[in-house]
This record gives sequence, structure tokens and C-alpha cells, in this order.
Amino acid sequence: MSHTKKGSIISRFQVGNKVRVKYGVIVPDFPDIPLGGWSGTVTEIIKDHGQINCVFKLDDRTLASIHPIYHKRCERDGLDFETMWLGEEDIEPDDGTPVPIEQPTQIKTPPLSEKDQDDRVRMALGLTHDDPLPDVSRKTLLAYYRYLAANLKFPFKAKTESDGTTLTVSRLIDPKQSELEEEEGLLCEARDRQASFTVPLSELEDAVGNRKLVEDYGYWFWNWH
Repeated sequence: MSHTKKGSIISRFQVGNKVRVKYGVIVPDFPDIPLGGWSGTVTEIIKDHGQINCVFKLDDRTLASIHPIYHKRCERDGLDFETMWLGEEDIEPDDGTPVPIEQPTQIKTPPLSEKDQDDRVRMALGLTHDDPLPDVSRKTLLAYYRYLAANLKFPFKAKTESDGTTLTVSRLIDPKQSELEEEEGLLCEARDRQASFTVPLSELEDAVGNRKLVEDYGYWFWNWH
């Protein structure tokens, strides 16, 4: 990093420069992912509070060598895995000489947390903390059914989100006994003061004794539909 006489910061790099990451640098958000040898083309220079950061688009060689867990984590967190953002002190000019690309030696997947709603959904779907939440599909609905069938406690009181009607839910309907529609999701058998009927589990709230299980399912169903 250099300075002019007036103290303004001048970057050592310019947009269009070929750069690569120095050995020993790690992904800021993922400390088990080393970045040594990753290379690309600078697309933006960002100066902020005396710090110069370089945004660069990774080249095809780097993208082909990245460990699959990095792709999964970027998808999970909504990050662009083709672009890297680092301080200029972490990168150097790429003169075109091929260098080995560092690979993780030990992936450290954090345990799932009961306090995190996304993690609770991952538990239901048999995933790890590194996995992005999947879209609603017949396959994922069947997986969620198996989890809820083993963990929901029946009967239970609940309310409909639409009008607050109080229902007594007697069972979760086995998808094998009815046609599973992705638009409706999992169905329950319930009754009010007048009759019995089926209702989508995603339309229930305030499920007594099962509140967290029902809320987590609804959160996933509506946001990943």
C-alpha cells in the first residue's frame, strides 16, 4: 500500500490485473478453507478507512479446483462462489506461472444447533450445517414427513393462520394414503366443532405441545417453495 503526499491511499493493483492469493490466507468466513494459489482478474478496488480491498473474479482453473464444500457453503449463505474479496495485502501479482492450489486438510463442520431455525430444519431433513436448505419437492416433503411422524405428539390444539379457528389435530396423513401435492405439502386430519377435514400443516400455528416443530416446517415450506 502506498500513499501520496496528501495522504490518500493508492492501490498496488488496478481493475483488469491478474492476481493470486498468497499462501497462508484463509476464507474469512470459513477458517478451514485455505486460499493459497487461488487466482483471477481484479474487477473492483474498494478503499475504506485506510484499507484497500480487491474484488476479483476467479479463473476457470481455480473454479475447477475448489473443494465442493466451498460451493455448498456459498450456496447456503447466498454468496457468489465465483468472486473473491480480499485485502490487497493478501494477494500478489499473477505472472502466469502455475502454482499449486491449496486444499483443505480437515473440514470442520459445526454441529447443528437447536437454537438455529435453519439447523432445526436441517435436522428434520437429515442434513449437516454445511448444507443449504433444499427446495420443497416430493423427495424433501417425504423426508420431512418421516421426521414429523416420529416427533409430533397427537392430538394437539392449533389455530388456522387464515382466520384463527381453533382445531384439534388428530394425525399427520401418510403421503402414501393420499396424493402428495407440492402446492399443499403435508396434510393433517383435524376437526373443529362441526366436522373433520384435512388441512395443510403449513397453515397451522400455535400448535400446543408441537409449536416449534410446526413453525419450523411452515418456515421452510413457505420460504423454499
